[in-house]
Amino acid sequence: MKPEPKFSRISRDGNLYEDVMREIKEAIFSGAYPSGSMLPSEAELTQQFAVSRPVIREALRSLQSAGFLDIRRGTKGGTFVRDVSRLPLFDDFERFIFHRRFKVDHLAQVRLHLEPEVCRMTAINASEKDIQAMAALIASYESVGAAEKDALFAQFHRLVGHACGNPIYALLMENIMDFTEGFIRTIRPVTTIIHNDHDHDEIMAAIAARDPESAANVAKRHATHISNEMRKLEEIYLELLGS
Repeated sequence: MKPEPKFSRISRDGNLYEDVMREIKEAIFSGAYPSGSMLPSEAELTQQFAVSRPVIREALRSLQSAGFLDIRRGTKGGTFVRDVSRLPLFDDFERFIFHRRFKVDHLAQVRLHLEPEVCRMTAINASEKDIQAMAALIASYESVGAAEKDALFAQFHRLVGHACGNPIYALLMENIMDFTEGFIRTIRPVTTIIHNDHDHDEIMAAIAARDPESAANVAKRHATHISNEMRKLEEIYLELLGS
């Protein structure tokens, strides 16, 4: 049987309950306490962290409110770890990446399956109004700086998703772009550009020409390029975090 991981005494310099929260969250993200596992009792946590029981209770209550823990009362009670993959991602995105819960490869797999098909369908179903909106958005790229471009790039893909004619695909593209923006914001230095603006021109041209296969092919090339660039940044980012 795998031995139960233990916590260490914390420094008395900071806010004690926040320090306890941070250590427990780190143990959850790292997989030391996976989904469904039970944390040590309040008495054991008090001893391990070398803090008072009210500090432990405040930390546990805060983690429960944030969705990390489920505190159950009664003879079969205890403090159980919830499924962190269902939490709102972006508050703790860095820790998900650091502990390799989310990888660029996970995102690449989804985009390579989804994006070409969405672009193919959009070339068939997009209205003239949809195409005009895409063209206007692309024209706006030149008027903003690098920091603002990521949001516009993601918005282009959202427009394509909403024009494909399938509301479920549109919703999936919304979520994939939210995820992509969060990933890029976390791992990318501000001055690094990983996007080829001209790919969007080609995707839109294929959609406007009602050429579904060309639209799908350009989208696949585009998603592959973005994923490759993000993998490079991910490696650098993890090295920096590790150091």
